[in-house]
Amino acid sequence: MLKSVSLFNRKKTSRPFKDFYAEWIDTLKTTHLHLLRHSLSSSFAASLATHVDTIHHHFNSYYAALDLAASNDVGQLLFPSWRNPLEIPFLWIGDFHPYLFTNLLRSFLNEEEFDEIEEIGETRFELGENPGFFDRPWNVVTAWKSPSNGLMSKIEQIECGLRLMVPEIMARSRHAHKVFVERIGADWGKFEGRREAATRAAVGEAMEAEMDEMTGIFIDANRLRRSVLADIVSATSVYQGALFLEGLAQFFVGFRDRELIGEFERCKVAIN
Repeated sequence: MLKSVSLFNRKKTSRPFKDFYAEWIDTLKTTHLHLLRHSLSSSFAASLATHVDTIHHHFNSYYAALDLAASNDVGQLLFPSWRNPLEIPFLWIGDFHPYLFTNLLRSFLNEEEFDEIEEIGETRFELGENPGFFDRPWNVVTAWKSPSNGLMSKIEQIECGLRLMVPEIMARSRHAHKVFVERIGADWGKFEGRREAATRAAVGEAMEAEMDEMTGIFIDANRLRRSVLADIVSATSVYQGALFLEGLAQFFVGFRDRELIGEFERCKVAIN
């Protein structure tokens, strides 16, 4: 009888990616996000620019680590048992979907949120977990009011690029799975009567070929995420970029909040 064959029999990294991610998130929360928010509350643009670069570099280090982890064992990223139930719906090819970046960016462009911003009592701006927003310098508070035509054009270019690249990467992923299934299906009859070791070797060879392809697909998807983030940061002003990165960091950190995860797991939704 054929025993289970490991899909991911590559050389494992000495340190699981989940351990790196836990430390990376902790640094993002306790150091970089804290310093960025402190700079957003000050009037020194130079200091803010430094912290924008620092937190952007921190995200780039995360994507570089993802590439390295994929090259060693893409399975721990494509099928991440270490992800919590809040994160899983937002994953695409092993990490958060790049549409997250553009959707977050669009949330700052909602005209209704900036109508009559001077009248704080009537404003519809979403404060979320940052009730001290209007204690910040006016350049920060009004950073996303009346964005330039150049910025809007750049955002549309970024979104257009995503609409082209995401389906292409998904098509490559589906094709890799299709080739694997067809290869195993076509050869399955040949396995009958063969020794288990020979069968395992044949199946393992097919799996290895698919994992090679999926590693390349993952790295390309990761390159797309990193590119979209870089394009957004370069297109925005220091104040706009700081608010965007603050929101992005809060998203990553928020989905690791134990209280929020507990509430989600206790939530029972009836299925009719």
